[in-house]
Amino acid sequence: MNDDTPSSPARKKLRQMSIMESISKPGMTQSNCVSVGTSSTDCTIDIEPEEDDITIAEQSVTTTTTYSSEIQSDYSTEKFWKGKPLTEMPSLFHQKFVQLPDIKPGRDHTVLFNAPFLMSDALPEPHPTSYTDKWDAEHVKMPCSPSNLYPVNINGNSALEQRWKLVKQAFCDKKISCSLDLEKAILSYNSRYNNIWNFRGFHEFVDKELSSTERQKLFEHILPGIIRLAIEVPDRVTRTPVLLVRNKPHSISMSQSQIASLLANAFLNTYPRRNTQKRQSEFSSYPDINFIKLLENRSRSSWVYGKLRCLLNYFDRVVTEEPKGVVTFTRQVVSDSEYPNWDTASETLNGFHVSSEGTIEKEGSGLLQVDFANKFIGGGVLNTGCVQEEIRFVICPELIAACLFSEVMENNEALIITGCEQYSRHSGYGDTFRFEGDFVDNTPRDAYGRRLCQVVAIDAIPFRSKEVQYKQESIDRELRKAFAGFYCRHGVGLTAVATGNWGCGAFRGDPRLKCLIQLMAAAVTHRDVVYFTFGDRQLRDDLYNMYSLLKEKEVTVGALYTMLCQYGQQIGGSRGSRSPSLDLYGYLYALLDTLDSEDGVADCSSETSLIESDVHVDVAVETNL
Repeated sequence: MNDDTPSSPARKKLRQMSIMESISKPGMTQSNCVSVGTSSTDCTIDIEPEEDDITIAEQSVTTTTTYSSEIQSDYSTEKFWKGKPLTEMPSLFHQKFVQLPDIKPGRDHTVLFNAPFLMSDALPEPHPTSYTDKWDAEHVKMPCSPSNLYPVNINGNSALEQRWKLVKQAFCDKKISCSLDLEKAILSYNSRYNNIWNFRGFHEFVDKELSSTERQKLFEHILPGIIRLAIEVPDRVTRTPVLLVRNKPHSISMSQSQIASLLANAFLNTYPRRNTQKRQSEFSSYPDINFIKLLENRSRSSWVYGKLRCLLNYFDRVVTEEPKGVVTFTRQVVSDSEYPNWDTASETLNGFHVSSEGTIEKEGSGLLQVDFANKFIGGGVLNTGCVQEEIRFVICPELIAACLFSEVMENNEALIITGCEQYSRHSGYGDTFRFEGDFVDNTPRDAYGRRLCQVVAIDAIPFRSKEVQYKQESIDRELRKAFAGFYCRHGVGLTAVATGNWGCGAFRGDPRLKCLIQLMAAAVTHRDVVYFTFGDRQLRDDLYNMYSLLKEKEVTVGALYTMLCQYGQQIGGSRGSRSPSLDLYGYLYALLDTLDSEDGVADCSSETSLIESDVHVDVAVETNL
């Protein structure tokens, strides 16, 4: 047994009791039992990928390994973590593992610049050479489209005008020298919202939050740059971006320069058909993209000011020096035939590193980084939201481009963003969020100019009642969603997953259950897991102790799935208001203690519910779960 696995009087008491009597249930047969092994195995996976699966990175192995060591040096000075060392985790910085997918234009991959393209000092050239418009249900409706018409009043008569002409008139003929000027300009081509949109929050931000020096920089440097990037969109994004619609796997690659132009238009609220809140509207199944709610900040939330500072810092950077790299957005759709049979899955858990310190974006650099997403990608990033997803999007604003063309996610889908760059530092979370200054991202790039950074957006279920998450249908759904995010059809040499308390907090998820679900999905997709508990040392210890016991007993994914589902059945029939988050691991410890060392079988049936038994309570108290 691993030295870190808890050994307690409660566990000894279990061995002395008639366990089979306390958990037997009439009518249960041998088929209701879970078979598990009892010997220990090495959790390290070392699979060599085929040469064709690797995109050679621009930097050498030495360079990327050095970078990886640098970002982990401070992290390694104190033992905040348990499990497999972070330096041994499969990473994009180690070329023996599968690297980023190629950029090849085709039926399933739209490329908005001339390809093939290799990273150089020159910006990727837009493709095609001149703007080609598509105003249909399969593409983004661009603000510069000739079909983008808007009603105007001319000499008392209503007429339709090309809206792009109104946008250019608002900015090209006038200097924006204060926030009131910006409000007037934006409303000139959004006149329907004259009495609806309220810019007082933005005025307050500019007048009270910014210093005089910052205000001067905003109106003399940053805002003119934003306007220039926005007006140049038909010259920069010459091909109308395709929509990443539901149930259709597709990728879209664009340059960072093109993204800057698209986001500049979002800041100026130029995207048509994207302001209405009606359920049956054309883009009701897409996230917000125009920045109006962020600019309004009707709640006058201080953390929104921090978000605005992050975004203005991004624009300051890109208007000063345009980034030369590339970002790929992929909608991954998993078919029913690709999912495993969870109750018979024979894989055991892979490598696990759990830490109470560190962050997904820093210490998880080079790994598959989980975005605790809303099903509408970005969540409240362009509103008042300020938790994990929204924070990641404002410090890496190129992620916000996904809001423009990504339809709401289904249960079998994930969005993968490859190559995004971080521009800002921050502190805090939620109402303590603060912008802490500029950040220079030195993450190496691949040959196409993409940062060696992959973010996978998977949306968890928001539970009204905590007990619901233990039901089999909830477990099935979360397993399917995590699998959709972690799955790779190559299936060999995959990087580890960097994650944490996915779907917890406001979504009411139990981190102890969510960790097991992610470990199970990672096991069947051949990935290790790096898990950050964000300062919670007790949770770190609980997760590692449970993982260690599951590894020691060689519990398969199928066996663990059966245990979780049967626990859910008991929760559904339990009495009282006992907290399930305290009971789950105690239940699993009790079951695992029934393992027969000769035949490797644990009885998962239960006549007297472990949740209500004295045995379970002793275990829960003794292990501090």
